Amino acid sequence: MRKPFICDVDGCLVPPRGHKWDFRSLAVLADRIGEREFTFTLCSGRPATFMEALARQLTITSPLICENGSLLFDPLTKRGMLHPNIPPEFMKERPHIRRTIEELIAGTDALIELGKDVMFSVNSTNPGQFGDLMPKLKDALLGAPVEIQFSGRSIEVIPQGVTKAQGLAFWAETTGAAVTDTVSIGDADNDLEILKAAGHAAAPANCTPNVQSIAEYVSPYSMVEGVLDIITNYLARS
Repeated sequence: MRKPFICDVDGCLVPPRGHKWDFRSLAVLADRIGEREFTFTLCSGRPATFMEALARQLTITSPLICENGSLLFDPLTKRGMLHPNIPPEFMKERPHIRRTIEELIAGTDALIELGKDVMFSVNSTNPGQFGDLMPKLKDALLGAPVEIQFSGRSIEVIPQGVTKAQGLAFWAETTGAAVTDTVSIGDADNDLEILKAAGHAAAPANCTPNVQSIAEYVSPYSMVEGVLDIITNYLARS
């Protein structure tokens, strides 16, 4: 079976807001994926619509792990599959959870990211306010079937019991891949669980110290160039 690579989006393929995308390196990556010598897919907190657009650019055909593991999206059939671990009460309470978040962030510049079908991401141009917002969100949603995390870029309100690592397990079950064969590529602390769960953990040079401490291989190159180097490194080991 072809080597499976599971790659984070922000910090690995997509730069921060206001920075130019590395279209040259992304085109090289698309060509390599298109040769079908390995399996390549994405895992991110991003919504399926964003990830589908990136997947089409990169010629990805394998299901995408979206919304922090909450949802698999098949870019060929456009079929979405909710993670089976999502508590049934979460989807029932989702409208109430959204209203609670909206009431809490009213009057601030924080907002709920558009396009997500399961989880919620609270974004702000003033990340300094997240320190005050996190405990308020936890108090307001106490008892709700959610977990609240800070990704380093936003506050994530995720169905209880669903993680990127569990998203990887669901992806492997769906595709017939073995988790022990996968190479997970991530750069940030919110990638730690999936990096630990995968058979191999790799990171670009711009990764956090926590990621660096557990990665089996850290590329000397950043972002997309690092991802390309990781692919070359692991295919050479096969």
